[in-house]
Amino acid sequence: MLNWRELLLTTWRLYRLSCRIIFHRKLMFMAIGILVYYVAMYAFAVWRPDEGFGVSSALNVLVEIPGVALAIYLTMDLVAGERDRNTLETLFSTTSSHYKIWTIRMVGVYLVLAGTLMGMTVISYFFFAEMPIFRGGLNAFLPACFAAGLTFYVSVLCRSGNAAAMLATGVMGLALVASRSMPDSPFVLFLDTFDPPVGMEDTLWGDRVLLNRLAVALLSGLLLFVGLRKMESRERLVSS
Repeated sequence: MLNWRELLLTTWRLYRLSCRIIFHRKLMFMAIGILVYYVAMYAFAVWRPDEGFGVSSALNVLVEIPGVALAIYLTMDLVAGERDRNTLETLFSTTSSHYKIWTIRMVGVYLVLAGTLMGMTVISYFFFAEMPIFRGGLNAFLPACFAAGLTFYVSVLCRSGNAAAMLATGVMGLALVASRSMPDSPFVLFLDTFDPPVGMEDTLWGDRVLLNRLAVALLSGLLLFVGLRKMESRERLVSS
């Protein structure tokens, strides 16, 4: 029986090992992609100064949409990579529960996303449009968190990481179109929290934003849980 110190130490070692596995070379390519994207956006802003970014457009174009793309990129081959290396079934035979293994890996993805999106919000604040850094980063993190949970769930169902990425991208694209076509709806994923509808009281708008963001967070957790349950059924097939 492990004591609390040994349990925390074991969990930390498992977390470090999981990060080495899931982020192998990905962080470098991710940083290069972000740099290229921001240089292109800054060049566009300099070239077309009349079409500069407002707070809402900067948050959407510079943080939210790239954040969703990063979430899909980091999660798309999380399961498929283990299949390709023929190590997925091996994970089922370890003493640790698959819930613990995959939850730790997804927590690693969430932490990287949170730190990256906060950094992107800071860059956007200094180079494009002044926005509340913490609120902006948090508002962008929730759709990215949803995209990561969705991609993980789809990757459990699909045998290919590319197929999981395409399906998740399609769903997130539809969600983005719905958010653009129904900006005042309380049920959209990409809710513009900095642009309340005309005539709506601040208190009512704050309640709507809170409920919307809580719903996105709960749906993200639900997708992760359902994906883990699907993984459990696969574990039973392997062990039977």
